[in-house]
Amino acid sequence: MTIFPNPNNNYLGSKISLYYLVVLACMFTFRGCVHYFAPDGGSGIIAGIPIETYPEGAVQTIINAFGNYGRYHLIEAVLAWLIIFRWRAMIPLFLLYVMVTQALGVVLVTMKPLPVIPPGQIVVYVLLPLSALAFFLSVKRI
Repeated sequence: MTIFPNPNNNYLGSKISLYYLVVLACMFTFRGCVHYFAPDGGSGIIAGIPIETYPEGAVQTIINAFGNYGRYHLIEAVLAWLIIFRWRAMIPLFLLYVMVTQALGVVLVTMKPLPVIPPGQIVVYVLLPLSALAFFLSVKRI
């Protein structure tokens, strides 16, 4: 008995979508490691949030929130790598998930902007249309 489905690399969509997923998997892996393992979770050293100006409790909350963000990126990275190597038939579903999370990210930074503009905020505006394109190419039968 296993919880994992049988390998299915019968992917009929565009190779461009597969390569895009490889780029995303690398990005999720990097982001996850930084947010989870960096002492400040990347909040200061990468995002530029001036955490040294906040009270200690607020700093710990920010670092913990960034660590949780990293945890989810590491889960996304593992799923992306599994899909790339074992379950390519799931590429469209995963790209749809990525597209939805990026759209929600755009809404979030619009409704609740940070005091600084972190790299992830800029990247989400670039990746959202790319993810939409990759998704549509992944469902197109070639």
